[in-house]
Amino acid sequence: MHDLNWDDLRYFVEVVRTGNVTEAGSRLGVNQSTVSRRIAQLEHQLGKALFDRTAKGWVITPAGEKIVMLAEEMANQANAIHRKIESDSEDVSGLIKVTASDVCFKRFVLPVIRDFKRGHPDVDFELIAAEEVLNLAGREADIAIQAIIEPPPNVVGKRICRLAYHVYGRQELLQNLASETPSCITWIGDGVTMPGWIKKNFPKLKRAYRTNSSVAMFEMCREGLGLALLPCSLADEAAELVRVPLEHEESGCDVWVLSHVDLRTTARVRIFRDRMVEFLTKEIDLLEGRKPRKN
Repeated sequence: MHDLNWDDLRYFVEVVRTGNVTEAGSRLGVNQSTVSRRIAQLEHQLGKALFDRTAKGWVITPAGEKIVMLAEEMANQANAIHRKIESDSEDVSGLIKVTASDVCFKRFVLPVIRDFKRGHPDVDFELIAAEEVLNLAGREADIAIQAIIEPPPNVVGKRICRLAYHVYGRQELLQNLASETPSCITWIGDGVTMPGWIKKNFPKLKRAYRTNSSVAMFEMCREGLGLALLPCSLADEAAELVRVPLEHEESGCDVWVLSHVDLRTTARVRIFRDRMVEFLTKEIDLLEGRKPRKN
């Protein structure tokens, strides 16, 4: 067996986590051919195949399973070293990786980045649109702005408020709601059964559309394709949409601005995080669904 290139283990870990080289490359900031080459290099060094390449993705082999826990631990330790080195940095330059939903980026994050760059032009940004919280310990992101039930471990942050949701649709859909059964728009990941908001309020509704994009859901609702459960901070600013009267209200999640505990004193992360908190705090009425509707 040849001497290992330990950096190749990062590529191995990302392919295990994502299941395909394209997504792994996106997270690592390289193209998929680089990921494939680094995995092949690692397999050559070990003398074992770590993945079966299939049409549906890369499937880890028994040999890969034997080393995956150790490889993940080594990757986590390497990331911890990197965070410790940066933790006391007062240099307001470098890269900040921010993750949030695509809707949150447009309405809340981009205005803060624009103003931040005016005072700190040497800071670069990488924006990662995701509905779920990424692995901050694994440096998938430095700052997360997410609506979640509870923050993950080893992070610090600020709770802003409770994000309000409501069911929205175009006025013409609501006028026919009593006599017809309009379509609804739901998440791809919400399971095979009807979501609770449909079961409780509209048992006769049919689900015609599913998506994994909050922007797509919003735009489909604006086009009159169906009813959708949307954050009030998004839908209340759309003149085409009205709130559907509900017997059973849906509870939302808490809005948090999060970063890894080791980066809490890193200047660029700390300053941007504070700016994000300040901006969102001014928008609490909108986030909680209390801001007057636009007509």
